[in-house]
Amino acid sequence: MDLDALRYGDFSKLGEAVTDWEQMTKKLADLQKDAESNLKAQADKAKWAGVNATVTREFIAKTAAEFADAHTQAESITKILSDTRGELIGFRSQLDEPFPGVHNST
Repeated sequence: MDLDALRYGDFSKLGEAVTDWEQMTKKLADLQKDAESNLKAQADKAKWAGVNATVTREFIAKTAAEFADAHTQAESITKILSDTRGELIGFRSQLDEPFPGVHNST
């Protein structure tokens, strides 16, 4: 790894990406909750009959589950980006520290 890139790297864009993914994760959490409590709950209570009723209920249940999956994936991406940024900043801090056990005699 290029130590200069680490030492002088600008991690602000990565920080912005973390913020964007945090916002996306929150929006997906809201959509997940809405899909489960409104869309799916109403479909489960509906008095539909016939083949279309079964297909429609299955479709709605699957759609609600997709929002849950999207939310889980967004949480994972947010955590990966945040952890990576934190580690890079930590490594940069270590570069700026003197070597342990080595004393500067100036």
